[in-house]
Amino acid sequence: MRNIISSAVVLGALAMTPAITVAAEPPTPTGGGEQQGPVAKLSSEDQAAIGHAKSVSRAFRAISKLAGPSVVSIEVTPEQPVVRRQGGRMVPQQMVPQQMVPHGMVPPGMDPRSMNPHGSPMGVPMGVGTGFIVAEEGYVVTNNHVIRSGGVFKVRLNDGRVASAALVGSDQETDIAVLKIDVAGLTAIEFGDSDAAEVGDWVIALGSPFGLKDSVTAGIISARGREVGLSPLESYLQTDATINPGNSGGPLVDMDGRVVGINTAIESRSGGSDGISFAIPSNMAKSVVESIIAGSAPSRGFLGIQMQPLDARTAAQVGFNGQGVLVNQVVPGGAAANAGVQVGDIVVKVNGEETTNPQRVMRAVRLCAPGVAVPIEVIRGGAVVSLMATLGDASKHVVRAAP
Repeated sequence: MRNIISSAVVLGALAMTPAITVAAEPPTPTGGGEQQGPVAKLSSEDQAAIGHAKSVSRAFRAISKLAGPSVVSIEVTPEQPVVRRQGGRMVPQQMVPQQMVPHGMVPPGMDPRSMNPHGSPMGVPMGVGTGFIVAEEGYVVTNNHVIRSGGVFKVRLNDGRVASAALVGSDQETDIAVLKIDVAGLTAIEFGDSDAAEVGDWVIALGSPFGLKDSVTAGIISARGREVGLSPLESYLQTDATINPGNSGGPLVDMDGRVVGINTAIESRSGGSDGISFAIPSNMAKSVVESIIAGSAPSRGFLGIQMQPLDARTAAQVGFNGQGVLVNQVVPGGAAANAGVQVGDIVVKVNGEETTNPQRVMRAVRLCAPGVAVPIEVIRGGAVVSLMATLGDASKHVVRAAP
């Protein structure tokens, strides 16, 4: 069902469609002897455009029905709620917009109706987020920031059933968590291939914005590989599908009905949707989810270098006019040292990914398992040097910032 009809076809057809024409029909006598006026008719171009639009509508309807039973609402009652003030421009989705609580922000996902006019809690707050079922055994995926306050978790299913949930595990670096419910007759949804999702592809976001369960919005993939400063391993899909507080942890679904992203954050000045939303790519999420369900923490590779961004001045000093990351320290006995990486090298590629900043180097390394051999490309003395590093285990190393 993917790309049944592209947005360009629909919009192009509608843009070229002439106005509805009015054809003069021969007057038809009525019982009272009166005559009818002109009858409005659609041109063939109008009918074709409407047919295209209806096809897209049917596609969205079909995907919503397919994915809907796997999407759940998650209610979190923290043991010790803490009210937070808004800070920064990146707003986690389950936050309530500040204009709804003028003098402060509520805890993640807290229902604004539980706040007094000054933004302080009245009674025990309840957070609301979204999740989706990935296995009939009851495993539910959501964002770590939805459940990180701890407390009591309840999952409300699409059919209205409510179940208590237990936390299986979570990963702060990718902002992913897995819950477990003991309920029969569950419908799971599959992960899709986020690497195959291209800019311009239709996607559907499902969730519980502002606690409004079973809500569906549609949009396109606006960009890939977004880095917005929320996670050390981020490489978000950007979408213009409307996402609001409460959508956190919900699925971003492609036109095959598979999850290509986990809705995680919005960029907003108001706290509500401004049409810029971010989702964790499914290919990143899937391996993390599988590790958590298997009972182990996600294993992360370790290269063993300290690095800094390559600014224009430093690049000029070393005679390099491209993009890369400057190595300013190599951990003795580490993977990088064993591979031959040296202080002063400019890292331009790790495992096939261009490394335009230190974060990209870290992500390329930490998304690989310990023991994996990854190719590294550096610039040394103006020449390209290709190396191969067998990664260490990040859990055995404490990473400190360079002095």
